Amino acid sequence: YRRMLELRPRIRVGGGLYVLQYKEVKKIQRDMWTDIPVGAVLESIYYRYLYFFEDGRVMYALTHAHPMEMIPRFHNMILRGYGSKDKWGVWGKYQIKKDIVRVWATQQWHDVCFQMRVLPSNKVLNYDNGDRGVCTSMQLDKHMSSASGNFEEDNRYDLVTYEVPPHLYFRFLRDRRL
Repeated sequence: YRRMLELRPRIRVGGGLYVLQYKEVKKIQRDMWTDIPVGAVLESIYYRYLYFFEDGRVMYALTHAHPMEMIPRFHNMILRGYGSKDKWGVWGKYQIKKDIVRVWATQQWHDVCFQMRVLPSNKVLNYDNGDRGVCTSMQLDKHMSSASGNFEEDNRYDLVTYEVPPHLYFRFLRDRRL
C-alpha cells in the first residue's frame, strides 16, 4: 500500500508553483514602417503559471513576467484569499483522474481549459536538475478556450481548440514563500 502511494501520479500543492516557459522566434515583417534593424531577431517569451490548492482550486496566470516577479504576486493573492484580484492572476478549479489533470480558469474575456498529463519523474524528460521527489513535471496535451465556459466536445459553437506544440512541460518551481 505504501509503494502505491509513493508511485501514484499526483500534483504538488503548496511550496511552489508550476511554470511553463514558451519561446518563439517570430519572423519580422518588412515594410516601409518597420523600425527594426536588418539582422535583428524578434523572440517572444511568455510564461504560464499554475498554483494548486488541496481543495480543487487553482491560481492561473499568463504573462511575460519572469517567475521571480510573479512569485510575490501569487503570495499576495494567497494572503488576500480566494477571489482576490490581480492584474494577471485569476482563480480557477482543477480535477485529476489517474495521471490526467484538467484545469479551468475564468478570465475577463473568456474561459480557458488545459488538459495535462502528470509525468512520474524528470528522468522521463531526460533531465535531472536535482529536484527531489516525483511528479514535478506535467506535459501540456490540450488547450481550449470558450466564451460561454462550456468545454464539452459535442457543443462546439464557441469552443476553440488551440494547436499545442510538442514537448511543452510545466515544471515545478520550489519557493518557500508559497
